[in-house]
Amino acid sequence: MQENYINRYCQLTYGYMPQKTKPQKDTKQPTLDIPHQSLSELFHTVAKKNKDKHALFFKGKFKTYAEVEEEVNRLSNSLQKLGIKKGDRVAVLLPNCPQFITAFFAVQSLGAIFTAFNPMYSAREIKHRLNDSQPKIFIMLNLFLDKIKTIEKEISVDHIIITSVARELPTKTRYIYKLMTMRKNIPLEKGINYSALLKEGENKKIDTPVNPEEDIAMLQYTGGTTGKPKGAMLTHKNLIAQTAVLRYWVTKLEKQPKGQKKVAGVLPYSHIFGLTSSFLWPISLGATTYLVPDPRKLEEVMKIIDNHGIHFLNCVPVFFQKFATHKNLHKYDLSSLYMNISGGESLPKETVTIFEKNVGSLLIEGYGLTEASPVTHINPPNKAERKIGSIGVTIPNTKTKIVNTETQKEITIPGSSGELLIKGPSVMKGYWNSNEETENPFQNGWLRTGDVVTKDENGYFTIIDRLKDMIIVSGYKVWPNEVEEILLTHPSILEAAVVGIKTKIGTKLKATIVKKEEGQTLTIDELRTYCKKFLAPYKVPRLIEYQNELPRSSVGKVLRRELRGDAAE
Repeated sequence: MQENYINRYCQLTYGYMPQKTKPQKDTKQPTLDIPHQSLSELFHTVAKKNKDKHALFFKGKFKTYAEVEEEVNRLSNSLQKLGIKKGDRVAVLLPNCPQFITAFFAVQSLGAIFTAFNPMYSAREIKHRLNDSQPKIFIMLNLFLDKIKTIEKEISVDHIIITSVARELPTKTRYIYKLMTMRKNIPLEKGINYSALLKEGENKKIDTPVNPEEDIAMLQYTGGTTGKPKGAMLTHKNLIAQTAVLRYWVTKLEKQPKGQKKVAGVLPYSHIFGLTSSFLWPISLGATTYLVPDPRKLEEVMKIIDNHGIHFLNCVPVFFQKFATHKNLHKYDLSSLYMNISGGESLPKETVTIFEKNVGSLLIEGYGLTEASPVTHINPPNKAERKIGSIGVTIPNTKTKIVNTETQKEITIPGSSGELLIKGPSVMKGYWNSNEETENPFQNGWLRTGDVVTKDENGYFTIIDRLKDMIIVSGYKVWPNEVEEILLTHPSILEAAVVGIKTKIGTKLKATIVKKEEGQTLTIDELRTYCKKFLAPYKVPRLIEYQNELPRSSVGKVLRRELRGDAAE
Protein backbone atom coordinates (compact mmCIF):
# COMPACT_ATOMS: atom_id res chain seq x y z
CA MET A 1 0.00 0.00 0.00
CA GLN A 2 2.72 2.43 1.03
CA GLU A 3 4.88 1.41 -1.96
CA ASN A 4 1.99 2.11 -4.39
CA TYR A 5 1.47 5.53 -2.81
CA ILE A 6 5.17 6.41 -3.19
CA ASN A 7 5.16 5.24 -6.81
CA ARG A 8 2.13 7.37 -7.65
CA TYR A 9 3.59 10.39 -5.84
CA CYS A 10 6.85 10.16 -7.79
CA GLN A 11 5.02 9.78 -11.07
CA LEU A 12 2.94 12.93 -10.55
CA THR A 13 5.69 15.03 -8.97
CA TYR A 14 8.83 14.05 -10.86
CA GLY A 15 7.53 12.38 -14.01
CA TYR A 16 8.90 8.88 -13.38
CA MET A 17 7.96 5.60 -11.75
CA PRO A 18 10.61 4.27 -9.37
CA GLN A 19 11.96 0.86 -10.23
CA LYS A 20 13.16 -1.63 -7.74
CA THR A 21 16.47 -0.49 -6.36
CA LYS A 22 19.13 -1.72 -8.69
CA PRO A 23 22.58 -0.15 -8.91
CA GLN A 24 23.47 1.34 -12.29
CA LYS A 25 26.27 -0.31 -14.20
CA ASP A 26 28.10 2.21 -16.37
CA THR A 27 29.70 0.98 -19.54
CA LYS A 28 33.26 1.57 -18.39
CA GLN A 29 35.58 3.49 -20.65
CA PRO A 30 39.35 3.66 -20.21
CA THR A 31 41.08 6.82 -19.03
CA LEU A 32 42.96 8.18 -22.02
CA ASP A 33 46.21 10.12 -21.91
CA ILE A 34 45.49 13.54 -23.38
CA PRO A 35 48.65 14.84 -25.12
CA HIS A 36 49.97 18.03 -23.51
CA GLN A 37 50.38 19.90 -26.77
CA SER A 38 49.01 22.81 -28.73
CA LEU A 39 46.98 22.43 -31.92
CA SER A 40 49.94 23.85 -33.83
CA GLU A 41 52.24 21.17 -32.40
CA LEU A 42 49.68 18.51 -33.33
CA PHE A 43 49.53 19.71 -36.92
CA HIS A 44 53.27 20.08 -37.50
CA THR A 45 53.97 16.66 -35.95
CA VAL A 46 51.42 14.98 -38.22
CA ALA A 47 52.55 16.95 -41.29
CA LYS A 48 56.19 15.95 -40.77
CA LYS A 49 55.25 12.29 -40.43
CA ASN A 50 52.95 12.27 -43.46
CA LYS A 51 54.53 14.95 -45.65
CA ASP A 52 54.14 13.07 -48.95
CA LYS A 53 50.62 11.79 -48.25
CA HIS A 54 47.45 13.50 -49.40
CA ALA A 55 46.01 15.81 -46.73
CA LEU A 56 43.14 17.42 -48.66
CA PHE A 57 41.00 16.90 -51.73
CA PHE A 58 38.97 19.82 -53.06
CA LYS A 59 37.04 19.96 -56.32
CA GLY A 60 39.36 17.56 -58.16
CA LYS A 61 42.67 18.69 -56.66
CA PHE A 62 44.80 17.01 -53.97
CA LYS A 63 47.23 18.71 -51.58
CA THR A 64 49.89 16.87 -49.60
CA TYR A 65 50.62 17.50 -45.94
CA ALA A 66 53.89 19.15 -47.00
CA GLU A 67 52.03 21.56 -49.29
CA VAL A 68 49.50 22.43 -46.61
CA GLU A 69 52.26 22.95 -44.04
CA GLU A 70 54.10 25.33 -46.38
CA GLU A 71 50.95 27.40 -46.83
CA VAL A 72 50.39 27.45 -43.05
CA ASN A 73 53.96 28.67 -42.56
CA ARG A 74 53.68 31.37 -45.21
CA LEU A 75 50.32 32.66 -43.97
CA SER A 76 51.38 32.68 -40.31
CA ASN A 77 54.46 34.77 -41.17
CA SER A 78 52.35 37.21 -43.16
CA LEU A 79 49.79 37.48 -40.36
CA GLN A 80 52.60 38.14 -37.91
CA LYS A 81 53.84 41.01 -40.10
CA LEU A 82 50.28 42.39 -40.05
CA GLY A 83 50.54 42.57 -36.26
CA ILE A 84 48.85 39.36 -35.10
CA LYS A 85 50.25 38.11 -31.80
CA LYS A 86 49.27 35.73 -29.04
CA GLY A 87 45.73 36.28 -27.79
CA ASP A 88 44.56 38.35 -30.79
CA ARG A 89 41.45 37.20 -32.60
CA VAL A 90 41.23 36.24 -36.28
CA ALA A 91 37.78 35.65 -37.78
CA VAL A 92 36.93 33.78 -40.98
CA LEU A 93 33.90 33.63 -43.24
CA LEU A 94 34.71 30.56 -45.32
CA PRO A 95 32.99 27.34 -46.43
CA ASN A 96 34.79 23.98 -46.26
CA CYS A 97 37.78 24.80 -48.43
CA PRO A 98 41.60 24.55 -48.18
CA GLN A 99 41.88 28.18 -47.01
CA PHE A 100 39.90 27.31 -43.88
CA ILE A 101 42.46 24.66 -42.86
CA THR A 102 45.41 26.92 -43.70
CA ALA A 103 43.96 29.86 -41.79
CA PHE A 104 43.10 27.74 -38.75
CA PHE A 105 46.60 26.38 -38.23
CA ALA A 106 48.30 29.67 -39.17
CA VAL A 107 46.33 31.35 -36.37
CA GLN A 108 47.18 28.54 -33.94
CA SER A 109 50.89 28.87 -34.85
CA LEU A 110 50.78 32.45 -33.54
CA GLY A 111 48.95 31.56 -30.34
CA ALA A 112 46.04 33.69 -31.56
CA ILE A 113 42.32 32.91 -31.22
CA PHE A 114 40.38 31.61 -34.23
CA THR A 115 36.66 32.16 -34.74
CA ALA A 116 34.60 30.97 -37.73
CA PHE A 117 31.28 32.38 -38.86
CA ASN A 118 28.62 30.46 -40.73
CA PRO A 119 28.67 31.53 -44.40
CA MET A 120 24.87 31.52 -44.29
CA TYR A 121 24.80 34.28 -41.65
CA SER A 122 23.19 37.57 -42.59
CA ALA A 123 25.25 40.77 -42.56
CA ARG A 124 23.59 41.68 -39.25
CA GLU A 125 24.61 38.37 -37.64
CA ILE A 126 28.18 38.72 -38.90
CA LYS A 127 28.39 42.28 -37.60
CA HIS A 128 27.25 41.23 -34.13
CA ARG A 129 29.89 38.51 -33.86
CA LEU A 130 32.66 40.68 -35.27
CA ASN A 131 31.89 43.45 -32.82
CA ASP A 132 31.74 40.95 -29.96
CA SER A 133 34.99 39.10 -30.73
CA GLN A 134 36.87 42.22 -31.96
CA PRO A 135 39.25 40.45 -34.39
CA LYS A 136 42.21 42.28 -35.91
CA ILE A 137 41.99 40.23 -39.10
CA PHE A 138 38.93 39.04 -41.01
CA ILE A 139 39.48 36.39 -43.74
CA MET A 140 36.63 35.89 -46.18
CA LEU A 141 35.61 34.45 -49.55
CA ASN A 142 35.05 36.97 -52.34
CA LEU A 143 31.56 35.54 -52.92
CA PHE A 144 30.46 37.30 -49.72
CA LEU A 145 31.74 40.77 -50.65
CA ASP A 146 28.21 42.11 -51.24
CA LYS A 147 27.28 41.15 -47.71
CA ILE A 148 30.37 42.59 -46.02
CA LYS A 149 30.29 45.84 -48.02
CA THR A 150 27.00 46.76 -46.29
CA ILE A 151 28.57 46.60 -42.83
CA GLU A 152 32.14 47.68 -43.60
CA LYS A 153 31.71 51.02 -41.81
CA GLU A 154 30.14 49.38 -38.76
CA ILE A 155 32.86 46.85 -37.93
CA SER A 156 36.26 47.39 -36.40
CA VAL A 157 38.99 45.25 -37.98
CA ASP A 158 42.51 46.20 -39.07
CA HIS A 159 42.52 44.19 -42.30
CA ILE A 160 40.10 42.13 -44.42
CA ILE A 161 41.83 39.34 -46.33
CA ILE A 162 39.95 38.24 -49.45
CA THR A 163 40.33 34.86 -51.15
CA SER A 164 38.60 32.88 -53.89
CA VAL A 165 37.53 29.32 -54.54
CA ALA A 166 39.21 29.63 -57.95
CA ARG A 167 42.76 29.63 -56.54
CA GLU A 168 42.22 26.12 -55.16
CA LEU A 169 40.82 24.57 -58.34
CA PRO A 170 42.67 22.49 -60.94
CA THR A 171 43.88 24.61 -63.88
CA LYS A 172 41.27 23.25 -66.31
CA THR A 173 38.29 24.09 -64.12
CA ARG A 174 39.68 27.34 -62.68
CA TYR A 175 38.98 29.37 -65.80
CA ILE A 176 35.54 27.85 -66.28
CA TYR A 177 34.69 28.73 -62.68
CA LYS A 178 35.86 32.32 -63.15
CA LEU A 179 33.66 32.69 -66.25
CA MET A 180 30.64 31.24 -64.47
CA THR A 181 31.09 33.47 -61.43
CA MET A 182 32.08 36.73 -63.13
CA ARG A 183 31.08 39.56 -60.86
CA LYS A 184 31.59 43.27 -60.49
CA ASN A 185 34.68 44.04 -58.43
CA ILE A 186 33.66 45.29 -54.99
CA PRO A 187 36.66 46.94 -53.33
CA LEU A 188 36.95 47.09 -49.56
CA GLU A 189 38.95 49.86 -47.96
CA LYS A 190 40.90 47.42 -45.80
CA GLY A 191 41.04 44.60 -48.36
CA ILE A 192 44.20 42.47 -48.84
CA ASN A 193 44.71 39.68 -51.36
CA TYR A 194 45.10 36.24 -49.74
CA SER A 195 47.25 34.82 -52.54
CA ALA A 196 49.65 37.75 -52.24
CA LEU A 197 50.12 37.02 -48.53
CA LEU A 198 51.01 33.40 -49.27
CA LYS A 199 53.45 34.46 -51.96
CA GLU A 200 55.15 37.04 -49.76
CA GLY A 201 55.18 35.03 -46.53
CA GLU A 202 58.33 33.15 -45.55
CA ASN A 203 58.19 29.34 -45.45
CA LYS A 204 59.36 29.25 -41.85
CA LYS A 205 57.62 27.44 -39.01
CA ILE A 206 56.28 29.58 -36.19
CA ASP A 207 55.26 27.75 -33.05
CA THR A 208 54.32 30.23 -30.33
CA PRO A 209 54.44 28.67 -26.82
CA VAL A 210 50.98 28.20 -25.31
CA ASN A 211 49.53 26.62 -22.18
CA PRO A 212 47.14 24.00 -23.62
CA GLU A 213 44.98 23.94 -20.49
CA GLU A 214 44.55 27.71 -20.18
CA ASP A 215 45.11 29.39 -23.53
CA ILE A 216 42.09 29.82 -25.79
CA ALA A 217 42.37 28.29 -29.26
CA MET A 218 39.02 29.43 -30.60
CA LEU A 219 35.74 31.18 -29.94
CA GLN A 220 32.82 29.08 -31.11
CA TYR A 221 29.57 31.02 -31.20
CA THR A 222 26.45 29.33 -29.88
CA GLY A 223 23.00 30.18 -28.65
CA GLY A 224 23.73 28.29 -25.42
CA THR A 225 20.68 27.70 -23.24
CA THR A 226 19.25 31.21 -23.66
CA GLY A 227 19.36 31.71 -27.44
CA LYS A 228 21.59 34.79 -27.24
CA PRO A 229 24.77 34.30 -29.37
CA LYS A 230 27.81 33.81 -27.14
CA GLY A 231 31.39 32.81 -27.89
CA ALA A 232 32.35 29.58 -26.13
CA MET A 233 36.03 29.82 -25.17
CA LEU A 234 37.60 26.51 -26.19
CA THR A 235 41.19 25.80 -25.17
CA HIS A 236 43.83 23.79 -26.98
CA LYS A 237 43.31 20.98 -24.48
CA ASN A 238 39.55 20.99 -25.08
CA LEU A 239 40.04 20.28 -28.79
CA ILE A 240 43.04 17.96 -28.40
CA ALA A 241 40.95 15.87 -25.97
CA GLN A 242 38.24 15.51 -28.63
CA THR A 243 40.68 14.19 -31.22
CA ALA A 244 42.06 11.69 -28.67
CA VAL A 245 38.58 10.36 -27.91
CA LEU A 246 37.58 10.02 -31.56
CA ARG A 247 40.87 8.29 -32.40
CA TYR A 248 40.20 5.81 -29.60
CA TRP A 249 36.62 5.26 -30.74
CA VAL A 250 37.73 4.24 -34.23
CA THR A 251 39.91 1.50 -32.73
CA LYS A 252 36.70 -0.13 -31.46
CA LEU A 253 35.53 -0.85 -35.02
CA GLU A 254 35.28 -4.55 -35.79
CA LYS A 255 37.21 -4.00 -39.02
CA GLN A 256 39.71 -1.26 -39.82
CA PRO A 257 40.22 0.44 -43.20
CA LYS A 258 43.46 -0.51 -44.90
CA GLY A 259 46.02 2.18 -45.59
CA GLN A 260 45.44 5.89 -45.11
CA LYS A 261 42.01 6.72 -43.73
CA LYS A 262 39.64 8.84 -45.83
CA VAL A 263 37.06 11.17 -44.31
CA ALA A 264 34.32 13.21 -46.00
CA GLY A 265 34.38 16.84 -44.87
CA VAL A 266 30.65 17.36 -45.28
CA LEU A 267 29.66 19.07 -42.03
CA PRO A 268 30.36 22.83 -42.08
CA TYR A 269 33.66 23.56 -40.33
CA SER A 270 32.09 26.73 -38.95
CA HIS A 271 30.09 24.37 -36.70
CA ILE A 272 31.88 22.66 -33.83
CA PHE A 273 30.65 19.17 -34.79
CA GLY A 274 32.15 19.57 -38.26
CA LEU A 275 35.34 21.19 -36.95
CA THR A 276 36.21 18.34 -34.59
CA SER A 277 34.75 15.26 -36.30
CA SER A 278 35.50 16.08 -39.93
CA PHE A 279 38.57 18.33 -39.73
CA LEU A 280 40.70 18.10 -36.56
CA TRP A 281 40.12 14.37 -36.06
CA PRO A 282 41.16 13.43 -39.65
CA ILE A 283 44.22 15.69 -39.39
CA SER A 284 45.22 14.03 -36.12
CA LEU A 285 45.04 10.65 -37.89
CA GLY A 286 47.09 11.77 -40.87
CA ALA A 287 44.01 11.00 -42.97
CA THR A 288 42.88 12.51 -46.27
CA THR A 289 39.92 14.87 -45.91
CA TYR A 290 37.62 15.30 -48.92
CA LEU A 291 36.15 18.79 -48.62
CA VAL A 292 32.53 19.42 -49.57
CA PRO A 293 31.52 23.13 -49.42
CA ASP A 294 27.80 22.46 -49.86
CA PRO A 295 26.44 19.24 -48.27
CA ARG A 296 23.06 19.82 -49.94
CA LYS A 297 24.64 18.58 -53.17
CA LEU A 298 24.08 14.96 -52.27
CA GLU A 299 25.25 13.49 -55.56
CA GLU A 300 28.58 15.28 -55.24
CA VAL A 301 29.05 13.48 -51.92
CA MET A 302 28.02 10.16 -53.49
CA LYS A 303 30.48 10.62 -56.37
CA ILE A 304 33.33 11.35 -53.96
CA ILE A 305 32.54 8.23 -51.92
CA ASP A 306 32.30 6.13 -55.08
CA ASN A 307 35.41 7.53 -56.79
CA HIS A 308 37.71 7.70 -53.79
CA GLY A 309 36.53 4.98 -51.40
CA ILE A 310 35.62 7.18 -48.41
CA HIS A 311 35.67 5.40 -45.03
CA PHE A 312 33.94 7.86 -42.67
CA LEU A 313 30.98 10.19 -43.08
CA ASN A 314 29.62 12.37 -40.27
CA CYS A 315 26.58 14.62 -40.53
CA VAL A 316 23.12 15.44 -39.16
CA PRO A 317 20.00 13.20 -39.27
CA VAL A 318 18.23 15.03 -42.10
CA PHE A 319 21.30 14.56 -44.33
CA PHE A 320 21.33 10.79 -43.77
CA GLN A 321 17.58 10.57 -44.36
CA LYS A 322 17.77 12.46 -47.67
CA PHE A 323 20.96 10.64 -48.67
CA ALA A 324 19.41 7.20 -48.12
CA THR A 325 16.26 8.03 -50.07
CA HIS A 326 17.91 9.87 -52.98
CA LYS A 327 16.56 8.72 -56.33
CA ASN A 328 20.05 8.14 -57.77
CA LEU A 329 21.56 6.37 -54.76
CA HIS A 330 21.66 3.04 -56.61
CA LYS A 331 24.05 4.45 -59.23
CA TYR A 332 26.96 4.72 -56.80
CA ASP A 333 29.18 2.22 -55.01
CA LEU A 334 29.13 3.23 -51.34
CA SER A 335 30.52 -0.01 -49.96
CA SER A 336 33.75 1.66 -48.79
CA LEU A 337 31.97 3.35 -45.87
CA TYR A 338 32.88 1.84 -42.50
CA MET A 339 31.08 4.12 -40.08
CA ASN A 340 28.76 7.13 -40.10
CA ILE A 341 28.10 9.31 -37.07
CA SER A 342 24.96 11.39 -36.68
CA GLY A 343 24.67 14.33 -34.31
CA GLY A 344 23.07 17.74 -33.90
CA GLU A 345 19.64 16.42 -32.97
CA SER A 346 17.86 13.15 -32.27
CA LEU A 347 18.33 10.46 -34.92
CA PRO A 348 14.99 8.84 -35.85
CA LYS A 349 14.97 5.05 -35.78
CA GLU A 350 13.40 5.05 -39.23
CA THR A 351 16.41 6.95 -40.62
CA VAL A 352 18.81 4.36 -39.19
CA THR A 353 16.80 1.52 -40.68
CA ILE A 354 16.51 2.96 -44.19
CA PHE A 355 20.12 4.22 -44.28
CA GLU A 356 21.62 0.89 -43.25
CA LYS A 357 19.33 -0.95 -45.64
CA ASN A 358 19.92 1.25 -48.70
CA VAL A 359 23.54 2.26 -48.09
CA GLY A 360 24.73 -0.87 -46.31
CA SER A 361 26.86 0.96 -43.74
CA LEU A 362 26.72 1.39 -39.95
CA LEU A 363 25.01 4.57 -38.70
CA ILE A 364 25.38 5.46 -35.03
CA GLU A 365 24.18 8.39 -32.97
CA GLY A 366 26.29 10.67 -30.81
CA TYR A 367 25.62 13.71 -28.71
CA GLY A 368 27.38 16.88 -27.73
CA LEU A 369 27.14 20.62 -27.34
CA THR A 370 29.35 23.52 -28.33
CA GLU A 371 30.33 24.19 -24.73
CA ALA A 372 31.86 20.68 -24.55
CA SER A 373 33.79 20.86 -27.84
CA PRO A 374 31.27 19.09 -28.56
CA VAL A 375 31.08 15.27 -28.16
CA THR A 376 30.19 13.90 -24.71
CA HIS A 377 28.33 10.71 -25.66
CA ILE A 378 28.46 8.26 -28.54
CA ASN A 379 27.29 4.76 -29.39
CA PRO A 380 29.78 1.90 -29.73
CA PRO A 381 30.69 1.44 -33.41
CA ASN A 382 29.13 -1.98 -33.89
CA LYS A 383 25.57 -3.26 -34.23
CA ALA A 384 25.88 -5.64 -31.29
CA GLU A 385 26.57 -2.88 -28.77
CA ARG A 386 25.00 0.24 -30.24
CA LYS A 387 21.50 1.12 -29.08
CA ILE A 388 19.21 2.70 -31.66
CA GLY A 389 17.31 5.64 -30.19
CA SER A 390 20.05 6.29 -27.65
CA ILE A 391 22.89 8.82 -27.78
CA GLY A 392 25.14 6.07 -26.43
CA VAL A 393 27.51 6.07 -23.48
CA THR A 394 29.69 8.72 -21.87
CA ILE A 395 33.04 9.17 -23.63
CA PRO A 396 36.35 8.47 -21.84
CA ASN A 397 37.70 11.01 -19.33
CA THR A 398 34.24 12.57 -18.94
CA LYS A 399 31.83 12.49 -15.99
CA THR A 400 28.07 12.90 -16.19
CA LYS A 401 25.17 13.08 -13.80
CA ILE A 402 21.42 13.58 -14.04
CA VAL A 403 19.66 16.03 -11.71
CA ASN A 404 16.04 16.83 -10.99
CA THR A 405 15.07 19.87 -13.07
CA GLU A 406 13.41 21.58 -10.11
CA THR A 407 15.37 20.54 -7.02
CA GLN A 408 18.74 20.03 -8.77
CA LYS A 409 19.27 16.90 -6.67
CA GLU A 410 21.03 14.01 -8.39
CA ILE A 411 18.82 11.21 -9.72
CA THR A 412 20.27 7.69 -9.61
CA ILE A 413 17.24 5.53 -10.41
CA PRO A 414 17.57 3.95 -13.90
CA GLY A 415 15.06 5.28 -16.41
CA SER A 416 14.35 8.49 -14.49
CA SER A 417 14.48 11.77 -16.40
CA GLY A 418 16.38 14.89 -15.45
CA GLU A 419 18.84 17.47 -16.75
CA LEU A 420 22.21 16.20 -17.95
CA LEU A 421 25.33 17.75 -16.38
CA ILE A 422 28.86 17.30 -17.76
CA LYS A 423 32.40 17.56 -16.41
CA GLY A 424 35.58 16.72 -18.34
CA PRO A 425 38.63 17.91 -20.32
CA SER A 426 36.54 19.06 -23.30
CA VAL A 427 34.36 21.47 -21.32
CA MET A 428 34.95 25.14 -22.20
CA LYS A 429 36.48 27.80 -19.97
CA GLY A 430 33.33 29.93 -20.19
CA TYR A 431 31.69 32.48 -22.48
CA TRP A 432 33.60 35.36 -24.07
CA ASN A 433 32.59 38.79 -22.74
CA SER A 434 29.86 37.16 -20.65
CA ASN A 435 28.01 38.46 -17.65
CA GLU A 436 28.73 35.60 -15.26
CA GLU A 437 25.75 36.45 -13.06
CA THR A 438 23.22 35.95 -15.83
CA GLU A 439 25.03 33.66 -18.29
CA ASN A 440 26.87 31.22 -16.04
CA PRO A 441 26.22 27.72 -17.48
CA PHE A 442 28.03 25.98 -14.62
CA GLN A 443 26.65 24.52 -11.44
CA ASN A 444 29.33 23.76 -8.85
CA GLY A 445 31.85 23.04 -11.60
CA TRP A 446 29.42 20.99 -13.71
CA LEU A 447 28.28 22.19 -17.15
CA ARG A 448 24.49 22.36 -17.41
CA THR A 449 23.47 21.09 -20.84
CA GLY A 450 19.84 22.17 -20.81
CA ASP A 451 18.95 18.70 -22.12
CA VAL A 452 16.62 16.32 -20.33
CA VAL A 453 17.77 12.69 -20.51
CA THR A 454 17.30 9.25 -19.07
CA LYS A 455 19.98 6.65 -18.40
CA ASP A 456 19.42 2.90 -18.35
CA GLU A 457 21.10 0.39 -16.06
CA ASN A 458 23.82 -0.27 -18.65
CA GLY A 459 24.89 3.36 -18.94
CA TYR A 460 23.14 4.24 -22.22
CA PHE A 461 21.61 7.73 -22.35
CA THR A 462 18.50 8.82 -24.22
CA ILE A 463 17.54 12.42 -24.93
CA ILE A 464 14.02 13.35 -23.90
CA ASP A 465 14.16 16.98 -24.97
CA ARG A 466 15.60 20.43 -24.50
CA LEU A 467 14.56 22.19 -21.33
CA LYS A 468 13.84 25.37 -23.26
CA ASP A 469 11.63 23.42 -25.70
CA MET A 470 9.51 21.96 -22.92
CA ILE A 471 5.85 22.93 -23.24
CA ILE A 472 3.40 23.34 -20.36
CA VAL A 473 -0.14 22.34 -21.31
CA SER A 474 -2.83 22.62 -18.64
CA GLY A 475 -0.14 22.41 -15.98
CA TYR A 476 1.42 19.27 -17.46
CA LYS A 477 4.91 19.05 -19.01
CA VAL A 478 5.06 17.99 -22.65
CA TRP A 479 8.31 17.14 -24.42
CA PRO A 480 8.01 17.79 -28.20
CA ASN A 481 10.26 14.83 -29.12
CA GLU A 482 7.85 12.37 -27.54
CA VAL A 483 4.93 13.65 -29.64
CA GLU A 484 7.08 13.85 -32.78
CA GLU A 485 8.15 10.23 -32.45
CA ILE A 486 4.51 9.18 -32.52
CA LEU A 487 3.70 11.41 -35.48
CA LEU A 488 6.61 9.91 -37.44
CA THR A 489 5.09 6.44 -37.12
CA HIS A 490 2.10 7.55 -39.21
CA PRO A 491 2.43 6.21 -42.78
CA SER A 492 1.61 9.60 -44.35
CA ILE A 493 4.13 11.70 -42.40
CA LEU A 494 7.75 12.22 -43.52
CA GLU A 495 8.83 14.87 -41.00
CA ALA A 496 7.17 16.50 -38.01
CA ALA A 497 7.91 19.19 -35.44
CA VAL A 498 5.83 20.17 -32.42
CA VAL A 499 5.77 23.53 -30.65
CA GLY A 500 3.59 25.30 -28.10
CA ILE A 501 1.36 28.16 -29.26
CA LYS A 502 0.10 30.59 -26.63
CA THR A 503 -3.57 31.52 -26.92
CA LYS A 504 -5.98 33.48 -24.74
CA ILE A 505 -7.17 30.26 -23.15
CA GLY A 506 -3.74 28.69 -22.63
CA THR A 507 -1.01 26.93 -24.59
CA LYS A 508 -1.95 24.62 -27.43
CA LEU A 509 0.27 22.11 -29.21
CA LYS A 510 0.87 22.73 -32.91
CA ALA A 511 2.22 20.05 -35.22
CA THR A 512 3.97 21.14 -38.41
CA ILE A 513 4.03 18.25 -40.87
CA VAL A 514 5.81 17.37 -44.10
CA LYS A 515 3.87 14.76 -46.05
CA LYS A 516 5.58 11.78 -47.68
CA GLU A 517 3.70 12.24 -50.94
CA GLU A 518 1.91 15.13 -52.61
CA GLY A 519 -1.85 14.89 -52.53
CA GLN A 520 -2.05 12.98 -49.28
CA THR A 521 -4.57 14.39 -46.83
CA LEU A 522 -4.63 14.10 -43.09
CA THR A 523 -7.21 16.16 -41.17
CA ILE A 524 -6.71 17.40 -37.64
CA ASP A 525 -9.37 14.99 -36.42
CA GLU A 526 -7.63 12.03 -38.08
CA LEU A 527 -4.31 13.12 -36.63
CA ARG A 528 -5.75 13.50 -33.13
CA THR A 529 -7.49 10.13 -33.32
CA TYR A 530 -4.19 8.51 -34.28
CA CYS A 531 -2.23 10.26 -31.53
CA LYS A 532 -4.74 9.41 -28.82
CA LYS A 533 -3.84 5.76 -29.31
CA PHE A 534 -0.37 6.41 -27.96
CA LEU A 535 -0.42 9.67 -25.97
CA ALA A 536 -2.18 11.20 -22.99
CA PRO A 537 -4.89 13.67 -24.08
CA TYR A 538 -2.87 16.75 -23.13
CA LYS A 539 0.00 15.60 -25.40
CA VAL A 540 -2.19 15.44 -28.51
CA PRO A 541 -1.76 18.40 -30.96
CA ARG A 542 -4.71 20.75 -31.26
CA LEU A 543 -3.37 22.60 -34.32
CA ILE A 544 -1.84 21.32 -37.56
CA GLU A 545 -0.10 22.92 -40.52
CA TYR A 546 1.58 21.52 -43.60
CA GLN A 547 4.88 22.71 -45.08
CA ASN A 548 7.04 21.46 -47.94
CA GLU A 549 9.98 21.25 -45.53
CA LEU A 550 10.81 22.13 -41.94
CA PRO A 551 12.89 25.27 -41.33
CA ARG A 552 16.39 24.19 -40.32
CA SER A 553 19.71 25.72 -39.39
CA SER A 554 22.81 25.28 -41.57
CA VAL A 555 23.64 22.05 -39.71
CA GLY A 556 20.14 20.59 -39.91
CA LYS A 557 18.55 21.47 -36.59
CA VAL A 558 14.82 22.25 -36.69
CA LEU A 559 14.27 25.96 -35.96
CA ARG A 560 11.36 25.68 -33.57
CA ARG A 561 11.27 29.43 -32.97
CA GLU A 562 10.24 29.95 -36.61
CA LEU A 563 7.44 27.43 -36.22
CA ARG A 564 6.28 29.30 -33.12
CA GLY A 565 6.39 32.57 -35.03
CA ASP A 566 8.91 34.17 -32.65
CA ALA A 567 11.88 34.45 -35.02
CA ALA A 568 12.66 37.90 -33.62
CA GLU A 569 13.40 36.28 -30.27
